[in-house]
Amino acid sequence: MKSAPKEEDKRLNKRLQKFRKEQHITQDEMAEFCNVSKSYISTMERGIYRCNPHVLMCYARKLSVSLDTLCKQEYKETTSKNDILPELQAEIAKMNLQTQKKLLKMIHILNE
Repeated sequence: MKSAPKEEDKRLNKRLQKFRKEQHITQDEMAEFCNVSKSYISTMERGIYRCNPHVLMCYARKLSVSLDTLCKQEYKETTSKNDILPELQAEIAKMNLQTQKKLLKMIHILNE
């Protein structure tokens, strides 16, 4: 039985939706990644159901962000110098370790 979310849970669910949309990930893709139904993702993001820990961890992995970032009370609309674009994080997360090391070398060259 799914429990009704509190107001803070609803804010978390909306943040999950916002992060997902920013990275152009569909509800179908997220549902498949989390091994849940699309209807669960939809109803959870709309605040009808609480997000369970398994789905929260899946969102963090799929979006390449920390649980701390997902759970913060306020999500910054703009990035600061120390932030990494979510799209860049997602692309790097898809790379194997060898490719990531090559990218890192290229970044060092660009920053010289």
